[in-house]
Amino acid sequence: MREKDMEKRAVRTVRRKKIQDLLAVLFFLLLLPYTCSALSGIRQEEAVETSGSVSGGSREILWEMENGVRRLSMEEFLVGALAASMPAEYREETLKAQAVILRSICMYEMEADGMLKKEDSQLECLEEADRRALWGEDFAENEEKFSGAVADTEGIVLTFEGRVVEPPYFRLSAGRTRSGAEIFGEERITWCHSIECPHDLESEDFLQEKRYKREAFTKMLAAEGMILPDNGAKVVLTRDSAGYVLFVNCQDYQMEGEKFRKLFELPSSCFYLKEEEGEIVLQTKGVGHGLGFDQYGADLLAAEGNDYIEILNHFFVGLSMEKME
Repeated sequence: MREKDMEKRAVRTVRRKKIQDLLAVLFFLLLLPYTCSALSGIRQEEAVETSGSVSGGSREILWEMENGVRRLSMEEFLVGALAASMPAEYREETLKAQAVILRSICMYEMEADGMLKKEDSQLECLEEADRRALWGEDFAENEEKFSGAVADTEGIVLTFEGRVVEPPYFRLSAGRTRSGAEIFGEERITWCHSIECPHDLESEDFLQEKRYKREAFTKMLAAEGMILPDNGAKVVLTRDSAGYVLFVNCQDYQMEGEKFRKLFELPSSCFYLKEEEGEIVLQTKGVGHGLGFDQYGADLLAAEGNDYIEILNHFFVGLSMEKME
């Protein structure tokens, strides 16, 4: 009797084990699609990180990262580009004007399919972590302010004769902006006129100075092919009507003013040369190349009650504003 009971118990155990195995197989089969989906998602995250909701037909910035390519909508990219190009203390209408300029540059650079690689763009962009570090405890307030400037001008670009243009901008003029026709010729950038900005002279950054020992100054020029002779030949600066240096001349050698500026890391291409006790003094006025949109002057216009449309019309006479579909 005891042997029969043991036999029945063994049969029941085997049957229960088979049922458990069958249920385990069924459970695995039910979970298999979800498991594959999860694994696929992990592999996709390693290759591509998507930030924000980007529809298939929207314009995108492709940003190569260490773990793949990050895809940003153009409007989201513009928030970081705006933070990289303008101080947070500037007024909202000034930020809106700059946002329109940056969007125009993005559109100008984009391929026909609406894609733009970050490394192919002239624009810098601060990621959210960079903006947090830059703004500190003011991050939330500034993030809302900069995002609002981009959102309030969504889709708006600057055009000339129906085509999107690439509007230049800079930080502070030397008293007036430069003429695009004067720099590049009558056929190019005719909508960059020379505009007076008298209040720029009041900025604490308007006048700056750098000093070099004559020997060091001479060596730096010699490395670029400009030899300063010992016979007292002078360096002659050729300027445009706004006071910015077009060419630096010495005897038979000529260097562009912007190249000279970059060589000596000057804040502006409106510079002056003089020698004092064996030192070459380079004095500059303004900050930047001086062509197009004067950010400091624009903020003064915003302080007077001008909106971003009026500000852009002030600096870019002849351009139109259009909203992209």
